[in-house]
Amino acid sequence: MDNILQNIVSLFSSVQLNKANIIEDYSEVKIIINCPNGKCPTEADLQVVLSELNPRESLHFSILENGEVVENYDTSTNSDFMEYVNTCSDCLNRGNFELKVIIVKNINAQTVSIYYLDKFIEYLSNQPIIFFLDKINETFNGNDFVIFEMQDNFSSEFSTQTIKFIHRGHQATNNSNVNRIEKINKTKNLCHCNIVSKYQFIPDDFFPINKNNIALDKIFCRYSLLYSAIFLFDIFNIDGSNVEYKLNGYKTLNQKLTFLDIDISSYVIYFQIYNWVYDGGNIVDKIGLARNILSLNFDKENLKLSKPVFEAIKSGFKIYQKENIKQYIDIRNKISDQLVELQNKADKIVENFVSDYKKTFLAVVSFFISVIVIRVVSKGDFIGGFTKEVTFLTFGFLLISLFVMCFALWEINVQLKRYKKFYENLKVRYTDLLDESDIERILNNNKDFNCNKRFIKRKRNAYTILWIISLLLLFFIVLYVSNLNVCEIEKSFVCCIKNIL
Repeated sequence: MDNILQNIVSLFSSVQLNKANIIEDYSEVKIIINCPNGKCPTEADLQVVLSELNPRESLHFSILENGEVVENYDTSTNSDFMEYVNTCSDCLNRGNFELKVIIVKNINAQTVSIYYLDKFIEYLSNQPIIFFLDKINETFNGNDFVIFEMQDNFSSEFSTQTIKFIHRGHQATNNSNVNRIEKINKTKNLCHCNIVSKYQFIPDDFFPINKNNIALDKIFCRYSLLYSAIFLFDIFNIDGSNVEYKLNGYKTLNQKLTFLDIDISSYVIYFQIYNWVYDGGNIVDKIGLARNILSLNFDKENLKLSKPVFEAIKSGFKIYQKENIKQYIDIRNKISDQLVELQNKADKIVENFVSDYKKTFLAVVSFFISVIVIRVVSKGDFIGGFTKEVTFLTFGFLLISLFVMCFALWEINVQLKRYKKFYENLKVRYTDLLDESDIERILNNNKDFNCNKRFIKRKRNAYTILWIISLLLLFFIVLYVSNLNVCEIEKSFVCCIKNIL
């Protein structure tokens, strides 16, 4: 199929088509031609022509005589073609009529037919920015790619990450992996453009990958540069085919220009800069440095860049990193010092708890031993030392020790909560200076903190158990000795009674 419209026109006349009169846009291919002679086609002739037409499309033609429509025919209505020919036969036999042919395109599965690529490119080139974006956006329809299916085999194929111009019957590969939403979200606090929220494109959608068609190249390079600038400049507004931008760098630049004024020779450099800025790392630092160097190295009248700009930006960023490495190391050292402080705090929490145990237990044991020693020195045995009063006093000491233990437990739990809070505040304090992932890396993904927390809990539980066992042991010892003391008193009383009697 080298000329589908010529074949359609040949159904009704032998006139030769002038391609200059063909119009092709997104929705249709159209031509109106004067026919000095005519002929009546058959149903079979029509079917041959329809076989060349993409099944998505429908065909509409009208025959006009003296500016008046004789009859219309549309393949989508399944009308009787021969009845149509009979209606127009007188006009066709006389000749000297006007034939209007329209191929009506239908978008299906994000696929649009292209019959005359040069005419379609001419149409795209003359459209305002918003109209072009609106049509592409409409074809995307929320999906990941768009296919423009060229119905001839002579035009060169062309593609970007998400937009493909391929020959009919060829299979397009969907290799788009552009993180669209993530990149658009990053621009919200960095850039402003009046069309980004409505047309959620990114430079990758327009940057040429397969560059075999010069005319398409020119269109998509211009849109690639436009969107790269939108993602780099502070403000970028579009009105019809006019653009207005503001760039704050070492110099502040404001300018209005038409879309066709943009010099596309720098589109690769713009795309490289955009890719570098949005490809990980601290985007605020990167875009700030890019704006500074861009403001000194481009023509504000047409956005043309000097060639070494991208290299200058990368070199500038390395210098910036070297200048800030000392500050980075200082911050890391401060965090390390505070981690050591946290370690000491964890040790101190445990030490205080252990100290409370030792002091309390030592006081109780000292009292216990003193009673025994006094009894042994004065009486030669220790049983009589645990009188009723001494026993109650010993139980009082044990009860006080129990209260001290409960208070120490409450205190260590409060200190553990404060320890956690201090650690969380430490992480938050540096989020303005360091990336969150970097903070996690410096803090060893909380491993040291969790280890200290487990250490405190293990020590708390171990000494609590030891404290309880110690109190219970002393309690039973005192109880046992006091019982012995009661038994001895009873024996002595019985003995005295016997002696008296």
